[in-house]
Amino acid sequence: MGTLYYGGGHGDLPTGFHVDDALLAHLKQVIVTKLRRGESFVITFPAIEHGCDVCEALWMSPAIPIRFVIDQTEWLPLDHDRLEALMIQANTVRGIVLVA
Repeated sequence: MGTLYYGGGHGDLPTGFHVDDALLAHLKQVIVTKLRRGESFVITFPAIEHGCDVCEALWMSPAIPIRFVIDQTEWLPLDHDRLEALMIQANTVRGIVLVA
């Protein structure tokens, strides 16, 4: 299980989102590609807050710090179809929506 750290700066700690290593490797590729192009987008994560199921949406922007920590020590192969599906989602108004 890897972690995507998002935000932080000016003394604030980044927020960590736990994500399956294989999914995080694919997300990393899509996020880096989109941000390198200067394209911002939304990712929605399922979360539990105060014992309730909620969704947390993150605005992915080149101006916001992001860090990927993948626990898998071996190189993870990327699935082209999965990358393409994530990129298609990222290009919509809804953005990438991850489910629990």
